[in-house]
Amino acid sequence: MTAFDDLRAYQRQTETLKSISGLLSWDMETQMATGSSDKRGEQLAVVSGLVHDRNAAPQLRDLLDAARAEVVQAGDLRHLDLIQIEADAATRIPKDLAMELSRATVKANQAWAEARKTDTPSVFLPHLNTVVRLLRLRAEALRRDDDPVLYDALLRDYEPDAKSAMIDQMFAQLRPRLVDLRAAVMAAPAAPKLSGHFDKAAQVDLVNDLATRFGYDMARGRIDEAVHPFCEGSGSDVRVTTRYDEADPLNAIYSIIHEVGHAAYEQNVSPDYDLTIFGHGCSMGVHESQSRICENQIGRSREFTGWLYGRMRDAFGDIGVHSEDEFFRAVNR
Repeated sequence: MTAFDDLRAYQRQTETLKSISGLLSWDMETQMATGSSDKRGEQLAVVSGLVHDRNAAPQLRDLLDAARAEVVQAGDLRHLDLIQIEADAATRIPKDLAMELSRATVKANQAWAEARKTDTPSVFLPHLNTVVRLLRLRAEALRRDDDPVLYDALLRDYEPDAKSAMIDQMFAQLRPRLVDLRAAVMAAPAAPKLSGHFDKAAQVDLVNDLATRFGYDMARGRIDEAVHPFCEGSGSDVRVTTRYDEADPLNAIYSIIHEVGHAAYEQNVSPDYDLTIFGHGCSMGVHESQSRICENQIGRSREFTGWLYGRMRDAFGDIGVHSEDEFFRAVNR
């Protein structure tokens, strides 16, 4: 075996631990009883600590140094660079902080779900404050000399090499047109709205049909319900969720189209990269581009809504709008 092979074998175990963490998080959002949150927080904290130990270990440094001495292919060099980034971060962030953030995030998630259900934001606020405090500590640990804004240290987790100044400049350019667009939307006549009772079982059938039509491989994933729709996993195990409202089927429909956009991206990463640092989406910006293309560019187009109108009439009968044009306007209201 080469030094690069040894590194890949080491990293495979680290990526496996990350995937276990993702599965625990998925279960927390979809299956776990509310009374189990403290135990789940400890489980996720322990896994987080194990990942931290592996990324901060001198053994990983030695493997990286040995691999760099023999690797010449650009793709393999990038592989090393990405592992190096995680190793450097682990040496900066205290293990206790990484574990405490996992615990706090679980508690905050459960409090948020309760606050949403009961419309009592005060239930969530203390937990939000705790998570923000811990994230500030994480940002301070990761902050580099070329980070003029503290948030830049966290922004890299979502969009590598991005800076707050770049994001500010982008939105400054978009703002005038967005303000005009909002004014035009507010001044436009009210769009039609769906009405009636939309049976949940029929929605489930439609959601499953839509997921496969948008390229989701059900043999390597599953669809569940969650308070807030999300996608979790990579490669051969990518799970998506949606939520159902019997007064508003568009909620479930466009949530699943959005999440399947994420999932199809993950499912189409080369199997050669499974359980490697290349085995998942490269940035949040790219990920959201895939989900939004499916949800908005395809899912809200006249061509697609024309088909969906007929499909919904077949599933639900009278849906409160009576033409493809009305349905198109209702979907894009």
